[in-house]
Amino acid sequence: MKSIFTIGLISIILVIGLAVIGCGGGGNSPSAVARQFYAAAERENFKGMTDLMEPESAELMNALAEKMEGAAGEEGGMGDTIKQKGGIVNAEETIDGDSATVKLTFRDESTEDLKLVRIDGKWKVTLAK
Repeated sequence: MKSIFTIGLISIILVIGLAVIGCGGGGNSPSAVARQFYAAAERENFKGMTDLMEPESAELMNALAEKMEGAAGEEGGMGDTIKQKGGIVNAEETIDGDSATVKLTFRDESTEDLKLVRIDGKWKVTLAK
C-alpha cells in the first residue's frame, strides 16, 4: 500500500514539474537552476529542492515531504524514477520577463517543462501554472 502511495505521489510531483537529473553547473540561469533542482530531486534532497523554489511552492513541497517521510530511498522512489530517465541531455529555456520555462529532454527521450520565476534577481522553481 505504501508503494502505491509513493508511486502516486511521485507521479503527481513529476506532473507538476518536480522531477530530476544529473548535476548541472553553477549559475542562476533558468536552465542552471532547473538542473540543480533535478539533481537534488534525484538525490531525494527535499531541502535542496525547496531552497531552489519560490516560497509558496517550497511550502507545498515541505508538506509533500512530510507525507513522504520514510518513503525516500525505497525501491521505486523518486530518485529511482529520475535515474531511469538517464539524466538531462538538453535544457531549452524560454524567458518572458520574470517568468521562464525550461524544457528538459532526458536520455530516455522523455521531456518535462519546469516553470521558474525571478525573485530578487534569482530564478526559483514554481509550481504555479
